[in-house]
Amino acid sequence: MTLTLVTGPANAAKAGAVLERFRTALPREPLLVVPTLADVEHYQRELAAGGVVFGTNVLTFARLVREIAMAAGLSGRPLGRVARDRVVRAAIADAQLRRLAPSAAAPGFAAAAGALLAELQRSLVAPQRFTRALRRWGGSPYGDELAALYAAYRRRLEALGRMDAEGHAWDALDALRADPARWGGRPVFLYGFDDLTPVQLDVVETLVRHAGAEVCVALPYEPGRHALAGSAATVQLLAPLAGEVVALSERSEHYARDSRSALHHLERGLFEPGGGRRSPNGAVRLLEAGGERAEAELVGAEVLELMREGVDPDDVAVLVRGSGPAALFAQVLDAYGVPVAHSRRVRLGSTRLGAGLLAFARAALPGGSAADLLTWLRTPGKLAAPETADALEAVVRRGEVASAREAVGLWERATRGRAAGAAPARQLDTLAAAAAEGAEALLDALVHEGDAIWAAPHRRRAEILEPHHRDDARTAAELRMAAADLRGLAAADRELAGSPAELLEVLGEVLVREGAEEPGGVLLVDPLAIRARRFRAVFVCGLQDGEFPRRPVPEPFLDDDARRALASASGLRLAPHEDVLDRERSLFYACVSRPEEVLFLSWRSSDDEGDPLQPSPFVDDVRALFTEELWEGRGRRLLAEVTWPPREAPTPLELRRAQAAAQAQADPPPLAGPGSAPVLATLAARRTEPARALETFAACGVRWLVENLLRPARAAPDSEPQRRGLLAHDVLRRTLGGLRERIGSARLTTASLPEALRELDGVLAELRRRAGGARAGVALRTLEADLRRYLAHEAEHGAGLEPEWLEWSFGREGDVHGALALAGPELEVTGRVDRIDVDPATRAAIVRDYKGSSAPPGRSWAAGQHLQVALYALAARELLGVQPVGGLYQPLWGRELRPRGLVRDDVRGRYVATDAVSEAELERALQAARELAVATARDLRSGRVSACPERCRPQGGCAYPAICRAEGAPPPEAGP
Repeated sequence: MTLTLVTGPANAAKAGAVLERFRTALPREPLLVVPTLADVEHYQRELAAGGVVFGTNVLTFARLVREIAMAAGLSGRPLGRVARDRVVRAAIADAQLRRLAPSAAAPGFAAAAGALLAELQRSLVAPQRFTRALRRWGGSPYGDELAALYAAYRRRLEALGRMDAEGHAWDALDALRADPARWGGRPVFLYGFDDLTPVQLDVVETLVRHAGAEVCVALPYEPGRHALAGSAATVQLLAPLAGEVVALSERSEHYARDSRSALHHLERGLFEPGGGRRSPNGAVRLLEAGGERAEAELVGAEVLELMREGVDPDDVAVLVRGSGPAALFAQVLDAYGVPVAHSRRVRLGSTRLGAGLLAFARAALPGGSAADLLTWLRTPGKLAAPETADALEAVVRRGEVASAREAVGLWERATRGRAAGAAPARQLDTLAAAAAEGAEALLDALVHEGDAIWAAPHRRRAEILEPHHRDDARTAAELRMAAADLRGLAAADRELAGSPAELLEVLGEVLVREGAEEPGGVLLVDPLAIRARRFRAVFVCGLQDGEFPRRPVPEPFLDDDARRALASASGLRLAPHEDVLDRERSLFYACVSRPEEVLFLSWRSSDDEGDPLQPSPFVDDVRALFTEELWEGRGRRLLAEVTWPPREAPTPLELRRAQAAAQAQADPPPLAGPGSAPVLATLAARRTEPARALETFAACGVRWLVENLLRPARAAPDSEPQRRGLLAHDVLRRTLGGLRERIGSARLTTASLPEALRELDGVLAELRRRAGGARAGVALRTLEADLRRYLAHEAEHGAGLEPEWLEWSFGREGDVHGALALAGPELEVTGRVDRIDVDPATRAAIVRDYKGSSAPPGRSWAAGQHLQVALYALAARELLGVQPVGGLYQPLWGRELRPRGLVRDDVRGRYVATDAVSEAELERALQAARELAVATARDLRSGRVSACPERCRPQGGCAYPAICRAEGAPPPEAGP
């Protein structure tokens, strides 16, 4: 049999010529080979719609190689990507690299080395020939190491008795050439390829010359066309082999009537000189955007307009390079209500099931973190009641639990008595035991857990899977295949499988297909995926200089200059990597020739930071073929345009946003006070309030509402200042209490200071023994320095009174003393006082409230709503029978350690001058604080809750802006 070579430009009916021959060959069970899996699905549907159901087999080239291997009797399967990566890494270790050793430690070295080894395999270069060529050339400083690396790789493959995909393809062809009758003359048709690789060319030659098969190859080619120069060399190689060359001429019937003139002119004139200029007539349009999201929104708006004009979504293709930009386009299109068919390859470690499984393994292994445990438990399908993981996370975060084992202990205590309570602990133990047993056991355990998780919600339901469930199923399937690949390695050589950590790293990089390119949605794909199909509308996006066309990227080990020198010195020719312009031109030509009605070309004039970007030179090539109408009529959405103009808003939501922006609508009104009868009744019935809560309400009613009435459960741990403050309180209480037991008095003087410091050292030493960890050690050393400084300051400049009460509590359940009655039984105050110092002779007392590094002055107690220490002073007088001579906020660290507040001017010590007052002034301040507390309580009980962001937090500003929405709200009016 002979080869039929079908050539011609785009839309020259090459598909029709191939499919006509394909239908004629149906009795002999022909094979139709197309570039991608999406093309397989498309042509299966197209042939079925034409009545061709039986005897058809549409497949990719990789599947064709498998068919050849099976027909030739070649047993075994090639190494998968995961196993091949492990073999490459083992070869790197075997080669004992010296000059390349620093680079070999870099994360990307194995992938780059693997790509070079695959290229050498595809090019049928034996290690001996590669070594001789490099030595004859002598131009590479690490040529011997490259040769050693390739030789080590081939030795590893031979020891395994298996080949990689490239070697398997050559072995299959060798086997077929040895016994060509095994093929049986089955016809093969190749369509949709822009060019053929060396392996693909050898397949064609083997099938034609040796197996005597009928082969038909269609390639886009036209003599002299710059746009089709990428396939010229392949056509020249195939032409002598062809018994028939069918050169089809250009045609325009495929274009819609109103678009034919412009689109056909573009196809004929692209990249050709002297093409002339025509009106775009709406068939070719430009879109200019400022930033990636603006580009996606422009495209989304145009797609919506096409759909309103009657274009089915599956007749639209949006071509985007790169998984990141494609994900953004998918998000925007979905938000605009556009159905999207988007299939993408993502890392298994990035999928929801894969991330959970890898976290499961990390949690079970030594050093597993609580975050890993939570990720595993949150995997959809893992828990019947996912909210239990939320509760566990809140406890873990509040307690700053770091290890998975500690978190499991918390889980077991929280679920004690329930059947599922101990399951995570048992599963972690089982996986840890499997990891200790070996790679095969670990892989089996992971596969079992993956199958159990994704199948759990569907067991015994016989339901059709939703898209995200299909993604889980594909993830589980890819995991099974990767695990089988790695188990095969481990069976042959345990070291090849790697350590548990290496296994998890490899599995995380396995590629999984997510989404689906199904009918009924706009096809969002890479430009390479539509070369064999046509659409009514095509969007070519990301037309940036360096993105499309891509810039040349040198091969890391042998750049194009080195390859030319190698070929000149040794005769070994390796394909150039940096000559990409012809391929990029051919790809762009294929993209712009796919639409039947309208073509959109989109680029970004700036990035998301406002820096200017250059459009692709291909945009200028298209502009040169059309009148200025094309440029002047371009769609634009620049970076500064946060919303759409109301008349152009593509969706109702975008219209509302545009109208809000146009009207300069103010922020929502501040949160109003409670108005419902049950809430007001609850507030009116309150009789007892903590002193701290009254101070909070006086400063800002909304903050009191959130922290004292709503009391949301906190998931975040206490802040560092909060933890430090609580620890400082406890250390001072224990230090002064211990000092009293040691010398009979807790009074801080220059004489007692050494004993106080020794007591402090003992308390901190005990805390260090209990705490452990570098972070706790640093915190305690810092606290020690601050408290030693404070004790020294107090001993030298303090009042010298006896700390009689440490952490005195009143009015709460179990307290010796009851509440402070401010307005009879209708208002009682509770609290906890850090310290009360008393003169045993006169019963004069100073009330102290510890602070961090700053404290409010006493002159502004009532004006600044600082009630706490004043109320504590009143409680000390009325409940303890002492006479307050001072109420002080005591800083414990910082530059200034003098206490702030009010103190009688005859009290010994060092104070801020304005804080020292007469006895009468102190009494007036205490009474003013009492009156403010009573008025505050009346406002609270009446529901007069006002937002006061200017004093909500000590440093100013609103603590809960999302709740009260009152950045500019006035302070509340004073109560009666």
